[in-house]
Amino acid sequence: MATEMNASASIQETQMSAQTAALSNMTRDIVRKSTVKGAAIGALAGCGLVLISSANAKNCVTGAITGGVVGALVGTAAGNKQAAKHVELVSPSALVRSIGKADDKMDAVTRDLPTLLAQQDTEVTNLNAKMKSGQITQGQYAHRFEVIKANREQLAEALSLSAVQANEAHRNLQSAQAQGQTGLDWHLSATRNLARDATSARSAITLL
Repeated sequence: MATEMNASASIQETQMSAQTAALSNMTRDIVRKSTVKGAAIGALAGCGLVLISSANAKNCVTGAITGGVVGALVGTAAGNKQAAKHVELVSPSALVRSIGKADDKMDAVTRDLPTLLAQQDTEVTNLNAKMKSGQITQGQYAHRFEVIKANREQLAEALSLSAVQANEAHRNLQSAQAQGQTGLDWHLSATRNLARDATSARSAITLL
């Protein structure tokens, strides 16, 4: 019976480890997709503009952007007509998909983590009682205890990393917004909430 309990708990621990590892991978992807594109930084630093056209390009600080970048951003206006291209520092649509996946994974972790932690606490208490009564050896107790301890450390590390990365993505988006990109309010709120939820989940884990 004890062996079956341990096996069941181990499966749940493995599943939770996989969930939190996936979450940290997803938040890392969000950081990558929220990183401001280098080519656009120079243009914005030189012009302070989100919309650059052949008409207003001459207002940029001399030498701030190269002719090649101007050509890429401004384009050629046939018949001397103005042509403008929106400078997109990050891809909001790509971020929506990535943040949505991370939110789903975070919801699963938030739902299942308390149950796992409670089961582990109960198991440690029972194992300690069995060791004291002679039903199991000290070595058997120590082995299982170390497995649970290592699992909690792994979960805590993954959640801490997720929080750090979500906060980094939030700062990246703040930078993009400060440099002129619009339409990021939802993304800013979502990354802030994701960081908060990961931090909260981490705080629920008591290391042994």
